[in-house]
Amino acid sequence: MANYKQLERLERIVHLLSWKSIISKKELIEELLGRFEIQISERSLERDFKILKESFSLDINYNHQKNGYELEKDERLLSRFFKFAELNSLAKVYEDGLKNYSEFEKWIIPDDSSKLNGIENINTIVKALNLRLKLKFNKVDFFSDEILVRTVTPLRLKEYLNRWYLIAIKDGTNEIRNYGIERMSNLEMLKEPGIEIKSFTNQLIRYNDIVGINYSDDYFSKPVKIVCKTFDNQHKYLATLPLHHSQEISYLENKTEAIVSFFLQPNHEFLMQLLGINENIVVMEPVELREVMKTKLNKTLNHYK
Repeated sequence: MANYKQLERLERIVHLLSWKSIISKKELIEELLGRFEIQISERSLERDFKILKESFSLDINYNHQKNGYELEKDERLLSRFFKFAELNSLAKVYEDGLKNYSEFEKWIIPDDSSKLNGIENINTIVKALNLRLKLKFNKVDFFSDEILVRTVTPLRLKEYLNRWYLIAIKDGTNEIRNYGIERMSNLEMLKEPGIEIKSFTNQLIRYNDIVGINYSDDYFSKPVKIVCKTFDNQHKYLATLPLHHSQEISYLENKTEAIVSFFLQPNHEFLMQLLGINENIVVMEPVELREVMKTKLNKTLNHYK
């Protein structure tokens, strides 16, 4: 896998290819030097193209008719690559910042709600995921503050709202659980192999159908199409920060309004996201979800009486 410096260069290459529909090697090398002060040879550039293909499934092809290179724009793959590059960049910034805090403080304004608690646990968790070994840790119960000991088979790491969660199977259960890494302590990787996870594939797939980390059948037992109408240019914000990968936007004659649709299983986190948009969004379909939203809004209004 590419190191910090190489991944930064790969990200710049992909950005240039995204900005320009077609570009020659010579132009790409000149742009890297002129815009980013990155010096690279044609041979190194070819190696980077190969890494982007083999490691990130990003295809860069030569167009003989236009005499230049073009990036095959798969939005899902590009989004995944840029997210990985963003995390890499953030890790590098924080690493450098820890070595030189005065420089770190000059450029970074961290969100007060995101103190990166538990970030030191990620390395051990990733190692256990790669080696398919169990993890043991102490967990503080969210409601009682009781300290509980957990031994789990790790499945995935998931980020949501600036927090990281371990998706895992607790020993002695057959259900996937989520553990906030900021509430873990005394984390250790055991030498004991994790349990067979094939039977949990269907549970893992369900994460694709939700917003956040908690799936439930409280509102619907399966994914449904949800149609919303947005106002006051809210669709522009949703376009830059989608609530879910299934999100689609249809523009209306009134340019400040739009129809935004999703295909997902509504859960608490999704409803909280919609409620957070306040008066600038309304659920049109399905009727059942529209009624749920009306009930929640009425309860909120009653608190103000």
